[in-house]
Amino acid sequence: MAYLRLHHVNVTSDNMSTLAEFYEKALGLNLLPSPPMIATSAAETTDGDEAWADAAKFYEAGDPDELQIHVTQRQPYLALQEKHSVNPLIGGHYAFRTDNIEEIKAQLTANNIPFDDWGIWSVKGWHQIFLTDPAGNMIEIHEVKSTN
Repeated sequence: MAYLRLHHVNVTSDNMSTLAEFYEKALGLNLLPSPPMIATSAAETTDGDEAWADAAKFYEAGDPDELQIHVTQRQPYLALQEKHSVNPLIGGHYAFRTDNIEEIKAQLTANNIPFDDWGIWSVKGWHQIFLTDPAGNMIEIHEVKSTN
């Protein structure tokens, strides 16, 4: 069975500056460098990596490679823009990292759990799927693929 480990919690807001100030100043979390972002919806509305600083920030929440808080701009029409059925940036989500996304997808399918495969979309090299648990909580599962 594929191994899952908690990687990040994503929180969304319509007011990024207030949310980022809370995590940086009130909680004192260290800001991490942004990974290379490639989301097509952001490319349509922003101008390169500098603009991502206004739409997403990444904070250390333990091991900086494995435990993070992602603070992102709420995007209510993201799923529609990207032609998907699940919107990971409407109300936030928590994310697991795996070393075998295909095995996870097979396991979900075998258990009749619907998921939306976004492929490599948001962060360069991250193959992401999204699903909800029975209580409606949004979950991301991703595998870091080689970026060579």
